[in-house]
Amino acid sequence: MNDSNETEYILDEQLLSNMKNSDDELMDDQRMEEQDVDLKAPIDDNSEVFADPLQDINVVCSNFPWLFKDEDVIYDEKLSEVSLQPVKSRGKRGRPASGTFICSNGQTWILERETPQRGTDESPPAKQQACGKGPVKCVANAVEAWMLLFDDDMLRMLQRIVNEQIRKRRTRNDAERLTDLTELRSWLGLKYLCGVFRNSQHNGPLEELWTLELGNAIFRATMSLTRFIFITEMLSNSVDGFVNDGQRLWQKFLINCRSYYGSSTWLCVDEVAALDGKQVLICCDAKTQYMTNALLARHPTTPSKELMQLICDYKTTPRNITLGSRFASAKHCEQLLQCSLTSICRLQPTASDYPKNWTDGALISGSKRLAQRANVALLSCGLNRQLDAFQIHQHTAQTCAQFHELSQRYSTTFSLSNSQAEEQSNEFLQLLHLLLNMAAVNAWVLLRLSSKGNANIDQRDFQRQLGLFLTQQRLQRRLQRRSTATTLVMRLQICEILGQSNQRLLSEAAGDAQQRHGVGVISLGRAMLPEDVTLVSRYGEKHRRCKPCARNKRETKARSRCQQCQAHRCGNHLISRCYECMGVTESQLPEGNIKDNN
Repeated sequence: MNDSNETEYILDEQLLSNMKNSDDELMDDQRMEEQDVDLKAPIDDNSEVFADPLQDINVVCSNFPWLFKDEDVIYDEKLSEVSLQPVKSRGKRGRPASGTFICSNGQTWILERETPQRGTDESPPAKQQACGKGPVKCVANAVEAWMLLFDDDMLRMLQRIVNEQIRKRRTRNDAERLTDLTELRSWLGLKYLCGVFRNSQHNGPLEELWTLELGNAIFRATMSLTRFIFITEMLSNSVDGFVNDGQRLWQKFLINCRSYYGSSTWLCVDEVAALDGKQVLICCDAKTQYMTNALLARHPTTPSKELMQLICDYKTTPRNITLGSRFASAKHCEQLLQCSLTSICRLQPTASDYPKNWTDGALISGSKRLAQRANVALLSCGLNRQLDAFQIHQHTAQTCAQFHELSQRYSTTFSLSNSQAEEQSNEFLQLLHLLLNMAAVNAWVLLRLSSKGNANIDQRDFQRQLGLFLTQQRLQRRLQRRSTATTLVMRLQICEILGQSNQRLLSEAAGDAQQRHGVGVISLGRAMLPEDVTLVSRYGEKHRRCKPCARNKRETKARSRCQQCQAHRCGNHLISRCYECMGVTESQLPEGNIKDNN
């Protein structure tokens, strides 16, 4: 009996332990479900799921003068729903409208009969904002922003190209010496200043910038006109072997442009006429006019490959691409949609994707939508219906052309002389000018995006400051070196350019003048003749050659000589001092040099 009770007790204990374990498991499951609910609760349709992982939203510049706002491309909430409904197509009398349109390439479009609803293929309205990355946050002046894009490695590569061309010359004078980084940087600064002072509105001769009447002191103080033209000629005479160096410069520049900038939602891809005989395809941010990527089509390629190279940094990020005429097709829009990118382009009536006999009303074909307004047919793909495609196209379609106009407004090509401009420039020099112009515009945008920069600085003032900063190091070096080539007037002008005080310079010049022309500069104690030195007669018996003149290959003979070492010297190399200043007594006077007491 007792054994049975013990067995029942043991079984009850096991049952209780099993029940306790099961209760613990249920509580753990409930906790996990609650945690899952807490983790999933904040996620909604407007979350940052589609945010760019490389975008730094904490450094957005609020003072930047954006070209447009995101609210400008969203439909107004007060807009009537009737305006959002598609216009019904009117068919022939007595026949219902078919609502189907076929293009010349076989694509079928269907008339949109119902109020557009947000589809599954549409991306939510993106919230990407343009900003600078990395060291752009601390940029405070023009040269700091520019050196992020045109770094020291590119400058050394350019120096090597110039010096290799100079070494090939058999005879060289002082104006054809090898260059260093400081001089080359100042040469680039003068090229930017040439674009400021000698632009399309004031395009006088290049020589005027170095004249006293019509020029500027910074050109004369930095380097001579002969030296400036000589460095340009060394690059214009570069052979085909430097084309690869030009491509490396170009690729390095593009890497820097892509590394220090995060674009907004609205991008534009188009072709610009920047080089002779070459296609330049660029991708620009429509809100800042910053060039995010570019492509030099050296060999014929398909537009699809070119488009993928230009937008390679923005795949799977919710951005919108406005396509230029070169890429305007439904095929490219579908290609971008596969990369999670929406797109807009204008279709011409002669395009293969344009439907036949289409007059009005919105058409759809999968995720693509075709609409008309004011005789403009816009093709959008994957675009959210809350966004106005026509407003987006109006704000973004001309971005690439506007960037090209900004880069040519104060172009460095104005630094060429008239003879150099008339001649056919080689490919390397054209590419260098294109690169410098693009770097100036992009650096201008980066400075305005910086928290320490001036967001309201205009383009001309920025490029003028950039040229002054690039020449500053060479001006400081010329000011510190006391060479005969740098006159006092030039050094005073350098002080004025650098904004430094000229009091120290004037005091040094006054001391030098007093030492050269003053009387009694040397104290009498130091000037007196030592006691153990004996003097001889001032004139020798014969005329002998002056040694300093002999070194200069001059046959000058003189009878006068030094009274101490007896070396013959002409009047140009002999100093005459009276006996009182020398502290010579009558006992020390040589024969024939006795003072006349009468």
